[in-house]
Amino acid sequence: MTTFDALRRVCALLPHAEPERKWGNVDTFLVRRKMFAILVLDARGRPADLWFKVDAERFLELTDRPGVRPAPYLARAGWVAIDEPRRFALAELRPLIERSHRLVVAGLPQRVQRALGFEPMRKPPTRAARVVVRQADGPRHPGLADTPRLVTSRS
Repeated sequence: MTTFDALRRVCALLPHAEPERKWGNVDTFLVRRKMFAILVLDARGRPADLWFKVDAERFLELTDRPGVRPAPYLARAGWVAIDEPRRFALAELRPLIERSHRLVVAGLPQRVQRALGFEPMRKPPTRAARVVVRQADGPRHPGLADTPRLVTSRS
């Protein structure tokens, strides 16, 4: 059983993590003003949800589990929400929070990553790639096949 105090400690001990209370009932943890974990409290101040960023390839895997859903407002950026995180073991949640922290750090400029003492890493795609077939207008040119081209969400 995981407590919110244990989750707060995990988040606060990550390098350059800054806690901040937002919107009256939400504890956020940030690196350079970028959120990597959110602890949502209910109207009475009791723990309700844990939100964090995940890799694009893990998003569907995690949201298929009971108690895990796409995070409201942030799902398109690869965030998941865990209802009642106390049902999960801290040993299971800790690596997910640490990975969320690293994903957010990877989104910072590489010079900032170096200044913070991290090995620079490129930001991974937040959405899975999709395949698009380009149709040639007019006559076909020899050597150009109708092969699909991998297009990411940034292309």
